[in-house]
Amino acid sequence: MPPIRSANFSNQDLRNRSFKGQDLTGADFSGSDIRGCDFREAQLQGANFQYVTAGRTRRQVRELITRAGGTAIVTTLAGAMTGLVAGFEAGGLAIVGMAIGATVVTKAEPGVLAGATAGAAAVAGCGGFITFIQGNIGTGLIPMTAAMIGVGFAVALFLQAVNEAEGAGNTSFRDADLTNANFEGAIVQDTEF
Repeated sequence: MPPIRSANFSNQDLRNRSFKGQDLTGADFSGSDIRGCDFREAQLQGANFQYVTAGRTRRQVRELITRAGGTAIVTTLAGAMTGLVAGFEAGGLAIVGMAIGATVVTKAEPGVLAGATAGAAAVAGCGGFITFIQGNIGTGLIPMTAAMIGVGFAVALFLQAVNEAEGAGNTSFRDADLTNANFEGAIVQDTEF
């Protein structure tokens, strides 16, 4: 990558930008918000980071919650509506189809898997509960138990996704050359060096 010598990025909102592997020798980032920026393997000799704010952004976590919640709602509604119109078994098939579709489209992203699992568990649990209160105790307990296991699995997947998202939002200088870089007055919490 050609060098960006003495580039001026001062007093800017640069959150979540990637400068990975770039030659930013002598660049001026003073006073900027560089939370979530990726400076891994960058050449930052003599760069000015005075009074920057580095660290973690919450954007990834907010996006994760939105995707997981949206998937849970869509899966629950699709399963419930299909079950209402075509029967409990068809609703179950709709849920499985939605979960497989979400998994394929997002390449098995844990947050979306958590949402799909939670939605499937909600429909299965409700169907089992209705069967249970109608007097068919044995048949109702099976989907209710599966729903409880599914909710536990969804919570574990969601927590894993939150941990991954929070780790991805840190400013990273890993393997960057920071020779003679100036960090005077910088706030560098949750920053990876």
